[in-house]
Amino acid sequence: MKKSLQAILHGPWAYWIGAIFLGVLNILVLIARGKPWGITLNIENWAEWIGTSLGVLDDRGFTFKELMAASGTYLNLGLILGAFWATLVASQVRFRPIRDKKFLFSALIGGLLMGYGARIAYGCNIGALLNGIASSSLTGWIFAIAVFLGTWLGSKLLLRYLM
Repeated sequence: MKKSLQAILHGPWAYWIGAIFLGVLNILVLIARGKPWGITLNIENWAEWIGTSLGVLDDRGFTFKELMAASGTYLNLGLILGAFWATLVASQVRFRPIRDKKFLFSALIGGLLMGYGARIAYGCNIGALLNGIASSSLTGWIFAIAVFLGTWLGSKLLLRYLM
């Protein structure tokens, strides 16, 4: 019993267990919200509110109170905190100083490109890929192909220019 609890808490879990767990959570989110799990639209709304607060964008009518009441805010915070917790209990948290500025700039550029790509694709790997495939949408499968091609190209670029 103690060994199985240790495996649950500190992993690693088999991929199929994680897939079942994510599938059940996705169904629960769909039931609770009445719409599938999406991440990037809420992040865009927060970015627009920040841009409006800084005077960079025109006011789109988002208020802090509305953003805090949005279910997407709590799903996104739960995703971030859950990923950190899972890393923490698996003893995989490591804070390291940045070795080279090219890693910092490549991470920033990569993050911006991923965010931009997720918005023009109308979703990220959760909203467009997992929910798209689960709802038998052709766009989910197209997104999957694009993700694999982008990952392959990105790994080639990483090996060539950063390693």
